[in-house]
Amino acid sequence: MLSKIKMKAGRMLGLDGLSWRTAPNGLYSVNFHRIGNRKDTEFDPCVYSCTTEELDAHIKFFKQNFDIISLKALTELLSNNKKPKSKLLCLTFDDGYIDNFSNALPVLCNNNVSATFFIATGLVGSRHVPWWDKVAYLIKRHTPNRVHLDAWRNEVVFENCQERFIRAVLQAVKNCKLPAQKQISQLEQTLHHQDGYPRAEFMDWHHLNTLVESGMELGAHSHNHDILTKLSEDELFYELSHSKALLESNLGCDISAFSYPVGSKATYDKRVIEGLKDTGYELAFNFQPGINTIPSTNPYDLHRFPIAPEMSIADIKRMFSYAKRY
Repeated sequence: MLSKIKMKAGRMLGLDGLSWRTAPNGLYSVNFHRIGNRKDTEFDPCVYSCTTEELDAHIKFFKQNFDIISLKALTELLSNNKKPKSKLLCLTFDDGYIDNFSNALPVLCNNNVSATFFIATGLVGSRHVPWWDKVAYLIKRHTPNRVHLDAWRNEVVFENCQERFIRAVLQAVKNCKLPAQKQISQLEQTLHHQDGYPRAEFMDWHHLNTLVESGMELGAHSHNHDILTKLSEDELFYELSHSKALLESNLGCDISAFSYPVGSKATYDKRVIEGLKDTGYELAFNFQPGINTIPSTNPYDLHRFPIAPEMSIADIKRMFSYAKRY
């Protein structure tokens, strides 16, 4: 909220240029999810970060203004407790959608940069549609005017924008204490849905192996993409350890990095961080904007800037310039 107020005030006072030029050294991590045209999907349009053309423009901008570093280089920086002496940037992608392979990988290779892909291993090569895509599909398929489940505090009402309605329903699911899949089952009953779902759109092990062979790096994003703070001790251990083990055994690479599913403050805590340490992870990313000025002070709480559709270079500059510093 403070960053938004600073941004608004800065724009009114004509300080955008000065704020950009005086932005501090540190780690500026950016995060993408799906790459493509969000209007073409049967699933969640809110998961799309940008088009292929926008991704290319973003990466060219990042190359001109930052030192893009690998996950390996970041791990070394953290282990040496070094404060960044320049503006460093990590490119990250979450979830493991197939368009990361078909759309993002060629752009990354053409620009000669590497990125880290955080994979929810339960979705690799699976026909299983994740809960957020089910929510979006159900709303698009049945077009309800309002949605309310027994465990929700409030009803979600359609207000002339389907994408905003989907986003509001997704937020209600995230805020509810019930596991997402139980809420989906209730939503299916409420909407009298009996037709199943289209096939999921995720990479398989062959695609992931090609990413590695192309110079990309991988991290874990849990196994089932559950909100970790809602899990029991045994469930949490499984999510953290099984995803790591599957990636390492299938691809022959060491997995030392994790990104929290959903990634808001409520989705991880001290218990989750201790679980990461116990299972051999060295760092973890959240999904909250911010500049990591001394990343070694909080290696399990590294901030990332979300890239959203139709963001211009000016938008990205402002997002960085007025961001909170950690």
